[in-house]
Formats: sequence, structure tokens, C-alpha cells
Amino acid sequence: MSEQAFPDALQPQYRMHWYTIERVLGQGGFGITYLARDTNLDQLVAIKEYLPVEVATRRPDSTVRSRSDGQRERYRWGLDRFIQEARTLARFDHPNIVRVHSVFEHNGTAYMVMRFEEGDNLGAVLERRGTLPERDLLRILLPVLDGLELVHNAGFIHRDIKPDNIHIRSDGSPVLLDFGSARHALGKAHTLTILVAPGYAPFEQYYSSSENQGPWTDIYSLGATCYRAIAGMAPMDAITRSKGILGSTREVLVLARSVGAGRYSAQLLAAIDHALEFVEKNRPQTVAEWRRELLGEAGAPAGADKSVQAAPQPAIPSPTPPVTPPPPQPAASSVGTVRVEPAVSTRTVRPVLRAPIAWAIAGAIAGAVAIGVFLWPRTDLDRDRRLEQIQAQLAEAQKRLAEDRALDGKARDQVMALLAEQQKLEEAKRRQEDQVRLAEQKRRDEERRRLDEEGQKRLEEKQRLADARLRKEEEARRRLEEQQRQDEERRRLALAESARTAPPTKPSPQELQLAQGEAALARREYEKAYEILRPLAYGGNARAQDRLAGMYADGTGVPKNNNQAYIWYSLAAQGGSTTAPAERERIARLLQPVEVQQADVVVQNWRPR
Repeated sequence: MSEQAFPDALQPQYRMHWYTIERVLGQGGFGITYLARDTNLDQLVAIKEYLPVEVATRRPDSTVRSRSDGQRERYRWGLDRFIQEARTLARFDHPNIVRVHSVFEHNGTAYMVMRFEEGDNLGAVLERRGTLPERDLLRILLPVLDGLELVHNAGFIHRDIKPDNIHIRSDGSPVLLDFGSARHALGKAHTLTILVAPGYAPFEQYYSSSENQGPWTDIYSLGATCYRAIAGMAPMDAITRSKGILGSTREVLVLARSVGAGRYSAQLLAAIDHALEFVEKNRPQTVAEWRRELLGEAGAPAGADKSVQAAPQPAIPSPTPPVTPPPPQPAASSVGTVRVEPAVSTRTVRPVLRAPIAWAIAGAIAGAVAIGVFLWPRTDLDRDRRLEQIQAQLAEAQKRLAEDRALDGKARDQVMALLAEQQKLEEAKRRQEDQVRLAEQKRRDEERRRLDEEGQKRLEEKQRLADARLRKEEEARRRLEEQQRQDEERRRLALAESARTAPPTKPSPQELQLAQGEAALARREYEKAYEILRPLAYGGNARAQDRLAGMYADGTGVPKNNNQAYIWYSLAAQGGSTTAPAERERIARLLQPVEVQQADVVVQNWRPR
């Protein structure tokens, strides 16, 4: 398959641990399945990658991330369920259940490594063949039931059984795939993510939590899969059926015993209809119960010889015989006029078509008998004349009966032709709808990719502006530091000149203490400097406050604290420091407005100790 068909997939030859991606096998709404090679064992494997396209996307570096911060928790929840699901499947070792080798996290997502099976899925087989004979259908269904029963006994249900999730190996044996909806153990009351396949999902999967779902849910899906195999199309979806059940329309499901009458055993058709009961409690409750209905008391399908059970499972041949049209049920109101009514069985075509004719003939005969009784011949001449009349009437009635039978056959052929044409039109409509749906999906994907690209560009532009702003702030800080250094140097030179020209004076104890603190700060003895400068700052010395603010701003000797730095720079500015105001403004840009307001209140209420 082309790279354009799966734009979110990993590229061929991409390596993860000892696995090398070769190509994409398929993609669904929640993940991508790859054909890969295990380079350790030199064998092919199937690897399923967790990638729910609704909430996650592939980044250029091959990692998978949620589309937004708001979807991150939802993405992580699904990822944890995916990993737990793989660990659950790894517990099952059954020839008809997909075999999971391992699971690992990589690229911000998870990968489930499974055995690669040659063959094709049942959905593709039915697309080619249309329907399956009863023997081939049972060779697929019964092994799947055995594996599914193992899963149910372990406390799990599949929730997504459909023809596309039943793989047919090259030897004809089936394997059940994609437990993508096996979320919780039976009996838990957690709400499930609704993952339904229209036509194959029962009504309870559209609305209920796991407490209303159980083995009977999977049995409905298996019954719908069998219906597809005998009718050539899936049954009506449960939402449409619910309208008839609730009284807004009539029940739209044509029963299997009507669709497959004459082509499949009554036992099989009755079991399918039982599995498709709308209300969950009316269906078989366990796989064992439904298996008994399929096989009967003797343990073998009705109408099948013993060799069917003992024979190996050959590959289902790929030649495509003509598809048997699923026969909706015709009915006629009069001879020569035919209406197609899906709710009536085709087996009633002949009796319904002939009913008016039969009654007309019976009425003619009855009338002839009545007239004969009333005009019973009184003489031999009357008798002979009456006999000739009766013979002529019988000959006419027989002629009309023959014509009616021919007309009945033509009507039946006309009905079958209409059914075939109806099926072709519905198939064409379905293909057109699929094309429209695919085009719409492609448009949405392209729009999503365009929005992702625009979002990435906006993010990069925002980052570029932020970097430019930081560079400007850094440059301003360097200029300010240089200005402070120059001011400090001028002040030092002025003090030195003043000391040189002024008469010698004895410095005060506070000045000596401040000088000791500044000297310790210059020697990077920050703890000693803090112990000396702190009491001076609390005493109201502006220079000590300025130095203490610088220690909080740079995190030297004390934990970095912009709030404390802003307070001490503000106090130093009030005390007459010339450098403190600019530093205070710089620190204010690093604080939230509410923090600045609170710090200003502290400065206003501050009093020297």
C-alpha cells in the first residue's frame, strides 16, 4: 500500500528494538497494524500501534502525542487500557484466538506484537463470494465459538465481532482478532467507550454500561455475522430496529428463516434468529447454550453428515460463484400485479399469487354444480345436453387453470428479477455512499493536518518571539549591570578622593560592619555576608538592603526569591539607593500583578527594627 494511503503510519524499515517495519496491514480509528520482521528470530510478526486519530497525532520525530492538553488525560487512559488489553490477551493460548507475544511502550505510545497469520479476513471472503454454504459457515463458526467461550470463562467479552475481525488462515481455520473493545471484566459497572459496528452491535452497546453487556452481546454479533454469510448483507442496525420495537415504525429485520429458507437448515436459521433477538435477556446467555441450538441434541448440525464434523478444515476457495440475492418477501394483491413487501417470506409467493385464481375456479365449479342440481335433467335428451355443458365448463376451467399456472411462474420470475435489480441498486448506492464517506474522511484528515501545520507554525512563531524577548531582557540586564558597575566604580573613586582630601575620620561601627559584609560578598563568602548584611538591612541601611536584594535576585547564599528581591529593592529605593529602582522594575516583570500588589503592601507597612 502506498505511503499516501496511511499518512500517520511509520515509514518502512523503521526500527523499534529488534523489530523492523515492512508495510502497513491496515488502519482503524484506534490504531495501525504493521507487518514487521523480528530480527532476533528472523520471522514475520504483526504489530499493532495505539494511535487514536481522534485525540492523538504523529509528530515529525515519529512520536505520538495528544492533539491538545485537554485530550492528554483521555489519550493516556486509552493507552493504559491498550497495554492492559495486550496483557489480557497474552493469557489465552487457543488456536482460534489471536496470539499476543509481547507489548512495549515506545514513541510515547504502545505496540502489541502478535503472531502474523497468512490468509484473508472473512469480510473480504464474503465480498468475493457473497454468501457461504452452511458447511463452510459452520467450519468457521464452531472453532470461533470454542475460543470465545474460553475468553468468556476468563471474565472478558470481545464487543467488536464482525466479519473483518475473523481472519481465515491459508488452511481454512479461523482466528478471532482485534479485541479492541475488551475494556473491563464482566460485572464491573464502569461506563465503556462506545465502539460499535452498525449491523453487528446489539442495542445495549449503544447506550449501556458494562453491567448490561455480557456473552449475549458477543452472541448477537456472531449471529449478525452468520446473517451476513447467508443473506449477502448485514442485518439492519440496532438503532433502526429500535424504532420498530418502540412503535414509531414496523420491525424492519427480515428473519433469517425467511432469508435462508430452502438453502439452509431450519435448525441453523432458528439459532441465528434467536441470537438476533433485540432484548438481551431473550437471547442465548452463554456460548454453550447457543452451541447446543446450532448442533442440536445429537451434537451435529441438522442436515449435515458425520464427515462434516470429522473432516479437516480446507481453505475457503477464492473463485466467486454468483451471489445469491437475499430474498425479501414478495406478496401480490391480484393476478398480474406484484408488490415487494420485505416482511413476508418468498415461500408464500405461489399461494398468494394463486389464491384469487383458485377461489375463482372453485366458485365456477361450485356454480356449475349448483346449476346442475337446480336443472337436474328430466329426460335423456336433457341429461346429454347438460353433460355436454358440464364438460365444456370443465374444459374452460382447466384451460384457465393452466394459464394461471403459467402466469404464476412469470410472476415469480418477475419478482426474482425485481429482487436482483433491487440488490444491484442497493449495492451501487452503498458504494456511492462509501465513496462520499471516504472523500469526506479524506477532507477532514487534510483539514486536520492543515490545522496541525498552522498550529505548529504559530507555536514556532510564538517561541521565536519569546526567544527575542528574552534576548532583549538579557541585553537590558547586561547594560544595567554594566551601568551599576560603572556607578559603583565612580562611587568608589569619589569616596577614595574624598578620603584622600578630607581629614581622616573614624568610621562608624555600622559602616565597618557594612564594609565587612561587602568584602565577604566580594570573596563569595555568601553565608557570612548574609549574616552581616541582614541585620543592617532590617535596621534600614539602604546599601545593605540593596545588597541583600541582589542576593535574593541571584540566589547567592539564599534560595532565589524574586518576591523578596522586589521587597528589598523597593526599601533600598526608598532609602535613597540610585541603582535599586531600575532593579525593582526588572524584578517586577518576573512577578504576577497580584504578587507585586501584595509586595507593595508589605513595603508600605514596613518599619525598620
